[in-house]
Amino acid sequence: MTDPRQPSGIEKVAGSLVTEAVLTVAAALAGGPLAPLLPVLAKSLAGSRQQQRVQLALSEVCEELERNEAAVRSLTDEQYKLINESVLAMLQTTQTEKLAYLRCAVSNALNVRDMSGQEAIVLSRVIRDISAEEVAFLLRAFAYEGVLLNENIEQSEVLNKVLLVAPSSQDALSVTGLQSLGLLTPPETGWDSGAMRFTRLVAKLIALLRKPDA
Repeated sequence: MTDPRQPSGIEKVAGSLVTEAVLTVAAALAGGPLAPLLPVLAKSLAGSRQQQRVQLALSEVCEELERNEAAVRSLTDEQYKLINESVLAMLQTTQTEKLAYLRCAVSNALNVRDMSGQEAIVLSRVIRDISAEEVAFLLRAFAYEGVLLNENIEQSEVLNKVLLVAPSSQDALSVTGLQSLGLLTPPETGWDSGAMRFTRLVAKLIALLRKPDA
């Protein structure tokens, strides 16, 4: 039987410096004209589910950072940027799958070294805005050299180097999203029937979002 005098796991997390910092930032972000709406939204079932999802995600992140205290103390500015933005993104994420990717970003960022300040800024922006569906598609599509929106030709006609995506499919929405995030270049005439190619930051993004055992 659990001793009621002992703090629960959530209480321990709430008392950690990391969680205190996150909650401080969250309170600051809640200011302004939208602040009166937040208590009302929090009473909704969706708001309750969101609180539970975020609370669990933050608990796991705090445990991860506290297990790697030495690495946290020696963070570079770029690593700090990635981790900070990933944690802040959790506060606005409603997808359970996206929260899992954000937790991976925090964990993997602890091992990042070869990254410039500008790369960290761009990747942080992408990590904040990318959807779970877009991440899943990107992980699958990166095995190819590019992506082609076309449903009138056979996969074999491009020697399987390019992933064919039907314009009417759900994957096409992911392709459009990845283009807007700057992860797929516009089609170029003369290269595999005008397929889109991945930008150079995609490999680093995948390294951040991929599960350690994947």
